[in-house]
Amino acid sequence: MIWQNMSRYCRAALLITPLVCLNLPFAGGARSETLPEPLSKFSDCDECPEMVVLPTGTFMMGATDQEQKDMFIGFVPSEHPVREVSIGYPFAIGRFEVTTDQFAAYVQQTGAQVGGTCGIRLMEKGKLAKKFSGTRHPDDGKVPTGPFFVFISDGSFEQPGLPVTGNQPAVCVSRLEIQGYLDWLSEKSGRSYRLPSEAEWEYAARAGTRTVGFWGDDLGKACDYANFGDRNSGYQAGMAAPCGEAISPEWTAEVGSYKPNGWGIHDMAGNVQELTADCWFDSYEGAPTDGAPRLKKDCSLYVARGGDYQLLHVSMRASERLFYGYVPESNAVEGPDAGDNGRSNVMGFRVVVSLDDTAWDKR
Repeated sequence: MIWQNMSRYCRAALLITPLVCLNLPFAGGARSETLPEPLSKFSDCDECPEMVVLPTGTFMMGATDQEQKDMFIGFVPSEHPVREVSIGYPFAIGRFEVTTDQFAAYVQQTGAQVGGTCGIRLMEKGKLAKKFSGTRHPDDGKVPTGPFFVFISDGSFEQPGLPVTGNQPAVCVSRLEIQGYLDWLSEKSGRSYRLPSEAEWEYAARAGTRTVGFWGDDLGKACDYANFGDRNSGYQAGMAAPCGEAISPEWTAEVGSYKPNGWGIHDMAGNVQELTADCWFDSYEGAPTDGAPRLKKDCSLYVARGGDYQLLHVSMRASERLFYGYVPESNAVEGPDAGDNGRSNVMGFRVVVSLDDTAWDKR
């Protein structure tokens, strides 16, 4: 082992978590004079998201051996081949998912026109079973979506089909609307805010671990860390759940309601799916290994991570990949631009920002 040019934090990490080496800047080095300390927090304005500064390092991205042995999970082709990814640049990620109040500040200050068609996941039992607010879309029913999913024509972050507070995640926002929010944040702060790449997202979610969930291999403990279709939920996934959440929100929970991961980031499993910058590919074959997103021309299907409030416990895995956007056989209501203009009340987002000029978005 070569120890030169390696901080004491990296040495400690090698002893504790040998699969992840946290390459933190030397005290007194050029970068430490201008960069915030790793795992410190900052916010660029009163209504801006609170950000967590992440260390640089490497990690193994994709399914773990443990989950492949699990008969309920098995081999998932889209999570392979497992590869080493190096995050060689400092960046910060939102401590929480962007909230309704934070998105409202953008709309109020800019006058942005947002909202439109939104897919609504209905509750299956409880006082809100099969109930929703909003106007059913005239084309709803063209595609068989089942009795617990409807499209409304006037959905937005303020009207996501179910009751919402200012501290719940902003949902029913399209990718284009999210970009407007990111542009606004960037103008206010002087930084370049953006969506995370899929690799950045998984790196932040794992927080130096190499286990099924960021809390360990036991998905029976997911109820402490994630809002999903647990035993106490109003969703059918609860029948297979290994536990019941103590919090038990009706659908999304207020951000930060569950325990954070080891880097102090909340809701990296469950609550809402989170959009990333990446286009969807069926595997990691040929994917970048430097933290950059994987893109292609005319992308209409994007990667979402983290699972959501109505999914099975197995979707709380750190390696779980989902896609969002245009699928011809199921997007008769939203049409071919569903990837950019589609909305759903299971889909939200969190933001990231690069902290120097070595990141992929600065090259």
